[in-house]
Amino acid sequence: MRLLFIKPKHIGDSLILTPTLAAVKSAYPDAEIWVLVRRGGESILAGCPEIDRILLLAGVDKDQRTTSDTLRQAGILARLATTRFDYVFELGDGHRARLFARAARTTRRYSVKPTEPLTDAEARTFTGISTFDWKTAHRVEKDYRSVAEFLPMPEEIPPLRFDPARRRAWPPAAELHDFAVVQIGTRQVFNRWKLAGWREVCAHLLTRVSSVIIGTGSAPEEVAEAESLRAELGPRVVCTRGEADWPQMAGLLSRARLYVGPATAAMHLAAACGCPVVVLFGPTIDEHWYPWRVPYRAVNTSDVSTIADPEERYRLIKARNIQDTSVHDVIAACEAILASE
Repeated sequence: MRLLFIKPKHIGDSLILTPTLAAVKSAYPDAEIWVLVRRGGESILAGCPEIDRILLLAGVDKDQRTTSDTLRQAGILARLATTRFDYVFELGDGHRARLFARAARTTRRYSVKPTEPLTDAEARTFTGISTFDWKTAHRVEKDYRSVAEFLPMPEEIPPLRFDPARRRAWPPAAELHDFAVVQIGTRQVFNRWKLAGWREVCAHLLTRVSSVIIGTGSAPEEVAEAESLRAELGPRVVCTRGEADWPQMAGLLSRARLYVGPATAAMHLAAACGCPVVVLFGPTIDEHWYPWRVPYRAVNTSDVSTIADPEERYRLIKARNIQDTSVHDVIAACEAILASE
């Protein structure tokens, strides 16, 4: 049995798919699993041995796409049209994702419940459209329940997946044994917290752990901020400078006492590695993206948990500003995680 899962979204969204893939492989050990994601997702999916083949579309950033990406897309469409699939699942909830699903050679083609109506041509193509209402569900549940509606799987959803055998050591931290990972870098501007806040949090953590590893991407402004913290706080601070790849980050997070940072791919990777999490939520909807099946504390600027109406709840969440997050609250969340060890 050959199955295709289509989800051309952000890197973290690729990792969110792994519980579904692991459950499919467990229920159907002989299944051959193909995944179609955006460039960048392949490295974080390296920890999911259940995947047999990864097809890559252009990355998320439109300004970095090239003519070769267009040619690659055409090649993928042709390949899908000539490869027989027993099941095709469109989980991206977008016209582009549905284009690839429609191109695939299969008699069983299914879609996640769409946020907007399908076109007539799309509606005619799909064998079934999921009825699972994922509006208030975690995005892991969105993928899993949308697939399980058409492909029998266990009721319990497994954790995120990054196999221990596929984690790698990051040489600069090889000798560290008592540390926290603080992720200050993120490509999403609305998830970036103030540097002064990170300075206080890192300073406090250094009273509780031997070292702090500051995670960033390779963007010069992120690296500069991390290096400024290292210069101020001393040699017990180590910066990744965007030089640790996802398998190496998995190696770090599997040994860290806790992860502190915004809701990014790194946060989901921490959950995949069983690392306790302190997550800063700005205008990100908590119930969609909280750390899956791992101890965590969420810090946000407003508590909307008592508001029953989802539309009103989400409106208030979208109005949050991560810059208003209290340093005191972040430190208190770190203490709560450390005290529960």
